[in-house]
Amino acid sequence: MISVIIPTYNEEKVIEKAIKSLLKEEGSLEIIIVDGASRDNTAALVANYPVKLISSEKNRGLQMNEGAKAAKGDIFLFLHADCFLDKGSFEEIRNCIKEGFIGGCLKQRITDSRAIYRWIESSGNIRAKLSKIFYGDQAIFVRRDIFFKIGGFDEVALFDDVLFSKKLRREGQTRVLNRNVYTLPRRWKRQGIIKVTLINCIVNIGFKLGISPQRLKKFYYDVR
Repeated sequence: MISVIIPTYNEEKVIEKAIKSLLKEEGSLEIIIVDGASRDNTAALVANYPVKLISSEKNRGLQMNEGAKAAKGDIFLFLHADCFLDKGSFEEIRNCIKEGFIGGCLKQRITDSRAIYRWIESSGNIRAKLSKIFYGDQAIFVRRDIFFKIGGFDEVALFDDVLFSKKLRREGQTRVLNRNVYTLPRRWKRQGIIKVTLINCIVNIGFKLGISPQRLKKFYYDVR
């Protein structure tokens, strides 16, 4: 069984669509929503569906770890609330694990037709294939035993996905699947493509220079 773990914070605009899309999937699937003290109607909306709802402090790494502790599946898939998968993605994930890979991610596809978004998603997908560093909006999946062996996600303010990927690639082979995970361009539209690109460059350089995720978080704003 695959356990889909979705950390949420003020996601009332998208969470129902995310849940409904997952409920349409075939095969054994468990859906776990870990809400980080949302101030909107996220938790109330989730309660209307046959999914597991967990309350947590607001921290994406912590929320995903809490979801994993409650999960029953032998494969974990960590999904953002504004992301949706290609049909057949779960079967592809199961096959990937059967072939001996310990985890991986999907190809990102941004739901906007402008050419600039094709460049953004393509560069991210190439980076993931070459470096085996996966971002949270690429739908990271992992074997249950490997997740707990490497200690899950670091409960930091930023870069929980990068740190997790680095631990994961040390344990075995990972793969970027030839299936799309569709994500909304919320941050780019709210702050502007140039501004978001600059912010991403600043925080990535800062992280490589050893600046703490907590300090870098000041440059990175929630868009909900």
